[in-house]
Amino acid sequence: MAILEEKTKILEFAINKFISGGFYKTSMDEIASQMHISKKTIYKYYSSKEELVQEVAHEFLRKNHLAIREKIAEGNNAVEKLFGLMKYLGGVLMKISQRMLSDFQTHMPAMWKEIDEFRTKKMTSFLGEIIEQGKNEGYFINENTDLLLTVFISSIRGVVNPSFSISNKVSMSNALETTITILLNGILTDKGEKIFNKLKDGAGK
Repeated sequence: MAILEEKTKILEFAINKFISGGFYKTSMDEIASQMHISKKTIYKYYSSKEELVQEVAHEFLRKNHLAIREKIAEGNNAVEKLFGLMKYLGGVLMKISQRMLSDFQTHMPAMWKEIDEFRTKKMTSFLGEIIEQGKNEGYFINENTDLLLTVFISSIRGVVNPSFSISNKVSMSNALETTITILLNGILTDKGEKIFNKLKDGAGK
């Protein structure tokens, strides 16, 4: 097996393993056993579990950044783009176990900070583009973009995190969907609301 292919298979397996069950209680022995390879093979590419976890996080962020960019490009108007972004993120959050994010917050706080800063930076960029487009199209209210961005991002960061989900017994995907719906109802014009309602009705069928 080629070196790159072998390393990629280990990384992809670890991504799926950590996303579904977290990484803190997952040992390198367990990964090796389930992959039917030796632990020595894993250590050939990753000097420690921490290094593997860090690469898992970086690869996960990279793939989702590209996927979000493609998803946004599919929409014609700002409402469709924002709705598509909401659906995609909701799907991603449904796959991620709260345990994995809790593991990052508790056991790798520096990595969690990096993840949080990355998502905030990308959300600011993506949402800024969509809000400006929506204002120009007449679908969003004509208010200060930076103010609208701050409201959106602060709200999303506040509810899409393990601590909030666990303490309030709500999934992160449901928290995101409800938050976006509330926020959109606050910035949509009558014209924009008609499109959003059509998209919601279509998604429910």
